[in-house]
Amino acid sequence: MALGWQLWLSPRPLRRTDTPLGPRMLSPNDAALYEFFYNDEGHLIVRETHYAENQVVRDGLSGPPLHIHLRQTEFFQVEQGTLAVTKNGKEYVLTKDDGILKISPGTRHRFWAHSSTQEDLIFKVWAEPQEFEHAFDENYLRNALGYLRNCQEENIKPSIFQMALLGWSSDTIFVTPPFWVPIWILRLIQYMIGCVVGQILLGYRVTYPEYNIKPREDTRVLKKQK
Repeated sequence: MALGWQLWLSPRPLRRTDTPLGPRMLSPNDAALYEFFYNDEGHLIVRETHYAENQVVRDGLSGPPLHIHLRQTEFFQVEQGTLAVTKNGKEYVLTKDDGILKISPGTRHRFWAHSSTQEDLIFKVWAEPQEFEHAFDENYLRNALGYLRNCQEENIKPSIFQMALLGWSSDTIFVTPPFWVPIWILRLIQYMIGCVVGQILLGYRVTYPEYNIKPREDTRVLKKQK
């Protein structure tokens, strides 16, 4: 429970909405659907559907901001529509015919539905390796999406301190400056903003009971899917 002075310094949603028990979530403004699957090795695969008729998608804002994964390689595979991706300042346009796009650790990148797509964009994204804590996982996505949805519903601007802390917990660095900055400096800045100011001073958390993964009967079944 946040204290009064913490709420005054950094407003946050008055209530946190329980995330769905099923293996799927909607992003803010219902712009995109996230579905969580697990392969035979228990590795997370996320299928994202960005709805072409949604204004946020048409504006190219349904994807995340520019960011870096420190230890994981990220993979994208388009199933329908057209995906735009930037890698270290170079833009790529992908369809299902282009196979799998690889994003190496340390790469500055972001992605969104390309303006040329006339149908819903559907693609799979996953990160490897997954055998360590504090990485891109379902718990991180549930907390980030749940928090952002509650902010949008209550017309509150998301806190940079909360988002920096969530990013830090998933080994992800958000690249705010429009110019090139060494990764070690970005890590230090995000640590100070997220962990020192956000977590210690303002009382933000890396996970919340309402947002995080809850026991559910279908987890075992999902892990059998490819």
